[in-house]
Amino acid sequence: MSAYLRTILLSMLVLSAVSFAQISPAAYADNGGPWAEYPGNPILAPTPGGWDSDQTIAPRVIFDGMIFRMWYVGSQGGATGIGYANSTDGLTWRKYPGPVLLPGSNGSWDSGQVGLGSVLWNGTRFLMWYRGSGLVAFPHGAIGLATSPDGITWTKYPDNPVLKPTEIDQKYIASPFTIRMENTYNMWYTGKSKTDPDAIQITRILYAWSFDGVKWYKWTHPVLGPSAEPNAWDNGSVFSPSVLYDGTNFGMWYSGLNQTRLGPRIGYATSPDGATWSESGKKPILNLGAPGSWDSGGVEQPSIVIGYGYMLYYDGFSNTGGRIGLATAPQGFSIPEFPLPTMSLLLGAVVFAAIFLTRSRRRR
Repeated sequence: MSAYLRTILLSMLVLSAVSFAQISPAAYADNGGPWAEYPGNPILAPTPGGWDSDQTIAPRVIFDGMIFRMWYVGSQGGATGIGYANSTDGLTWRKYPGPVLLPGSNGSWDSGQVGLGSVLWNGTRFLMWYRGSGLVAFPHGAIGLATSPDGITWTKYPDNPVLKPTEIDQKYIASPFTIRMENTYNMWYTGKSKTDPDAIQITRILYAWSFDGVKWYKWTHPVLGPSAEPNAWDNGSVFSPSVLYDGTNFGMWYSGLNQTRLGPRIGYATSPDGATWSESGKKPILNLGAPGSWDSGGVEQPSIVIGYGYMLYYDGFSNTGGRIGLATAPQGFSIPEFPLPTMSLLLGAVVFAAIFLTRSRRRR
């Protein structure tokens, strides 16, 4: 029997004991339990001497059944760009050598910085909605559109930005996340209104919809704001949504801050219509790491993907900068709105268990 086959068979035998998270589903039963960080985190880190040598953050991941594709924000010396990486297992990533989207020329609306928002495949090309800001125009941000045949070569829409600030988001626009539903594009994004005090870091999650991805209609009020409970983990600010839709219900993974505005965490909310959201439990599903760890300063900017089970990509940071990690759903975790095929869960468990066992043996 080959070593590979022995590994797979052994993995299947230990599924009940190994699982993704190796924790009891009874823990934190009010929101499904804490998600488990992949032991090999971070999975994407800065490249020494590269264009992203300072930090790699804000992942956006899609999976087509064979290839995981990730777009992320990298920076060096304060200059930002959007990078690209791909993977066959969602764990080991190969970076494209340079940024695939950069700020615009001097005087353009996105000449200052670009920040990732969302990428989807519409059947013929990739569409990216991204945040841009200029030194003069749109200093608090706006949202632009770019298209690509391969996810690497991008063309910016000539009439950008496609979502400009109005009263509801005049002081800050960022992190758009877009999904396609039948004949409309639907976007959730981070905003700070004209009436919010400048000195207070408070943001909310807003919503807009479009027929073509270019002309957008904004919902008249935030769809998710900070918790009203005085001791809640997210009572200071909420931001950076990532949304799934199953044809009937919505699920949102989002970042939150308490009143200290320190140590962001990741939570989960559900909605029947995309506009009325309810938090799932009173605790975050992913906390910041232990003291001294790579994500001890906070975890934020989630990107959920159904690959080998529920896979949550996010960025974490500490005094060494920002990096990208992966968390997987705990044993027994399920979201009624998003049932996974049994084979997908089984294959995911086999693949991850095999990788864990192989890497554990290499470390001996």
